[in-house]
Amino acid sequence: MDSPSRMAFPAEFKFMGPRDGSCGQYSDSLYGSSTSTLAYGSSPDNPFFNPSSMLGQSGLKLPSQGAAQIKHLAPCVHPGSAVAASAAVASCPPASPASTCVDLLHCSLPTLLGTCEMLGHGMEDRTSICRQQDAQLLSRLQVETKCQLRDGSQRPLFVVAPLDVLVTRDNAGRNQFHIIEINGTGISGLTNMSQESVRAVLASFAEAPLSLLQENCLVLVASSGQETFPPVSRTLHEKMLYIEALRRGFEATGRECHITNMTRLEKRPDSMPRTGVTLVLGYMKQFRAQFMLDATTHNVMLFGRPVHAAINDRFVLNIMHQFNHQVDLTTFTSLNAGFAAGADKGIAYELYNQFFGSEEHGAHFGVMAPSMDFQKAQTREQLLEIIKARLDNGQGPVVIKPQGTGCGHGIEFFFAPQTQEEVVEKVDRALQTVGSNYNMQCGGLPFTVCGFLDTAAINSEVGETHKMNGHKFELRIVVYRSGDELLAFPSIAKVAREAFDPEHPSNKKSLINNITTSAKETATAGAEFMLPLANTHTLGLLGISLEELTELCTASTHFIRYTIDQVQDNPEVFGLPA
Repeated sequence: MDSPSRMAFPAEFKFMGPRDGSCGQYSDSLYGSSTSTLAYGSSPDNPFFNPSSMLGQSGLKLPSQGAAQIKHLAPCVHPGSAVAASAAVASCPPASPASTCVDLLHCSLPTLLGTCEMLGHGMEDRTSICRQQDAQLLSRLQVETKCQLRDGSQRPLFVVAPLDVLVTRDNAGRNQFHIIEINGTGISGLTNMSQESVRAVLASFAEAPLSLLQENCLVLVASSGQETFPPVSRTLHEKMLYIEALRRGFEATGRECHITNMTRLEKRPDSMPRTGVTLVLGYMKQFRAQFMLDATTHNVMLFGRPVHAAINDRFVLNIMHQFNHQVDLTTFTSLNAGFAAGADKGIAYELYNQFFGSEEHGAHFGVMAPSMDFQKAQTREQLLEIIKARLDNGQGPVVIKPQGTGCGHGIEFFFAPQTQEEVVEKVDRALQTVGSNYNMQCGGLPFTVCGFLDTAAINSEVGETHKMNGHKFELRIVVYRSGDELLAFPSIAKVAREAFDPEHPSNKKSLINNITTSAKETATAGAEFMLPLANTHTLGLLGISLEELTELCTASTHFIRYTIDQVQDNPEVFGLPA
């Protein structure tokens, strides 16, 4: 079978230049020299990812030159530690400053976080959340909830998906879970998880070069952040870990890497390396303002070079919209092949209903809602018609959600009674917000229109003294690939900024559980609006039993396996070539 990222396009497409977009100005010191890269730890407590762990696993073969370099790249690993992606981890004795197994040009994550104010802006340290995750609880849960891939051919199709899950509760106190977003490789908050789980995600990124064989491969690592004010990401250091993992993976195959970033390239376009593997870190808006599409090859071009791969599902879908779905996906790859499901809620809900509504697949998961109530609106007029019909028919409150956005942008709630003028005002506000913040002429269309879910809040009886009593929440279940297995990490509960007031139900600050938006609007740390989920105390506050969480995690890994199967078996569902 051909790669699931291949597609043919009409010949009449015209050459398209860069789109307008606002790009922040930051000091070059944020990134430093292009030869100085970052890794997730260099101390015995934070071992490097070990490229040699990729050897001997199903479906993976390195070129002989790459295999010869594995020993040189092998990290120091503390006795008792292990890279989660491999059962066979090479180790070496504890390093001395002169040891050849430590590259002193690499700095650890603690060092990065400690010096980040010198690098352009402050980063957010999630160590306090990570440390509260119960390792024993997590270990037992992952053993019970893991899911095998179909075979090794699916490894290049998936890295990570942080699922967002709403919780509703009936009168008898029974919980029901609803997966409302799949998301993808643009995950913010990777370091809320344990170091072993972070290593496993990085190991999957380090495998990517095994299928990125272009001699002059150009890979983009894109971050959100410029869509809101201040226009920065406080977790940009997590994307630097991606860069380091990719670099190690490429160099393990015998290919050296250039590393650069968009802030440097905006100021000095001629600094883009002309040949060789090149990794570029940047904000989505920075990239999209500089893209062109070659009229002949339909390749996405950045400063004169074709782009071969990108990390961030939402970013990839926005590129498709930017160039009217004319991008040649035989030469451009998303490191989650099913990026459309990660960025378009409508596609995600279709997959949800197929899986959890089927006895053959996921209907036996009793804690999961059997279906998602939704419709897709392709135009503004259709969007207005669907909202009006739902409200007129007494179908309850309505929620609209755009595709390809984050931070709650474009989400609007409609509670009856609602005049037509009020409906029009909210719809136009949603379209304008998406269009201006994301430079998307479609305004986020098609929109997904859903029934409103009256979700659970932090339990006032159990947690009377908790500062977030009465606040609604949603769960973040991170599903990631570790070798040929899918594992689930119950990462955090994302808590709404304000308590829910039934007398004023349309207050978006009490309905949208977005960490980035809450943190930026209150000028506080994102950790103030989250709770560690692999934690029995948190489960008590949320009114969720360990048995329910275990079934939710099992359902999540199997749902992602189903999604990967569909990418492989029915790629046209995702806009991919057959």
